[in-house]
Amino acid sequence: LFAMVKKTWSVEFPISVLFEAPTIRRIAALVEAQGISAIPGDAPAKRAEPARRFTHLVPMHQGEGGPKTPFFLVAGMFGNVLNLRHLAHLLGQDRPFYGMQAKGLFGEDEPHRSVKEAARDYIAEIRAIQPHGPYMLGGFSGGGITAYEIANQLTEAGEEVAALVMLDTPLPQRRALSRADRIAIQLQELRAGGIAYPFRWLARRIWWEFAKRRQKVDEAGESPVFHNAAIEAAFLESVAGYALQPWAGPLTLFRPPLVGKWQLSGGRLVNSERAYVTHDNDWSEWAPQLQVFEVPGDHDSMVLEPNVRVLAARMGKVIEAADRARQVQQAWEGSHAAE
Repeated sequence: LFAMVKKTWSVEFPISVLFEAPTIRRIAALVEAQGISAIPGDAPAKRAEPARRFTHLVPMHQGEGGPKTPFFLVAGMFGNVLNLRHLAHLLGQDRPFYGMQAKGLFGEDEPHRSVKEAARDYIAEIRAIQPHGPYMLGGFSGGGITAYEIANQLTEAGEEVAALVMLDTPLPQRRALSRADRIAIQLQELRAGGIAYPFRWLARRIWWEFAKRRQKVDEAGESPVFHNAAIEAAFLESVAGYALQPWAGPLTLFRPPLVGKWQLSGGRLVNSERAYVTHDNDWSEWAPQLQVFEVPGDHDSMVLEPNVRVLAARMGKVIEAADRARQVQQAWEGSHAAE
């Protein structure tokens, strides 16, 4: 639908506009608001500039939620908040919930190529909603890395981060497999595949090369996707150059059950992306206050129905506990100030 709107009227909307215009009639009204008539033969009026309050912030509740401390959740690697709508709904209307979408999802904006710059721009919009802490932050998948940097920058600015939540976020640069483990995986594949394994490996490699070239051709022409390839490439570039700093504040990681394609000696698991699978996604070294909770589903389905109900219930408890702790601290500070 959005691709057809763009082709017909040259109007480009982010998919997140569905939160403010969830029906075709209201989307049509947004098109007309750009100075375009839906009546055939009418002369188009002068194109109006889209009225956008924010580039990144997407209110995910009608009326922007209730009186509690807002929660800001950064979208995953492709920068789209739509898959987080179930989670926003289940966490309740009494807390403002804002998705944070990537720059470059629509229009001519170039995506961020630096985690630090992305965090800086996100913070500017967060502060337009909530000028001062305590802040409640989170990120899904790769978005957790940006949320981590947001937390660090806010802390350096003298603000308090009461909660930082990651939804199956990996480290920016994962630990490389040891040479011994690479050899062990190849031996397992050889035993499982028999004598034909080297030929199948070569066939997969050739297919991968052709698929890569085909993707470049597709990107050169018209495509109904929303700049996904450009945002993914920019994100991977930004995390590859991101220098991780320790985080002394609270950090809660929600992750699905550990699944590995290969099991190696010492109980080590390696997934299909040839990365180690660990209980803490390797964050303990960087965040000593880390807490880890396992939730049902896999990396993608943990935020979708029905698995998201478990995630929302446990995540809600973490956020509420952080809120209560802050209220107790404020009451204590108030009583001592009065003395």
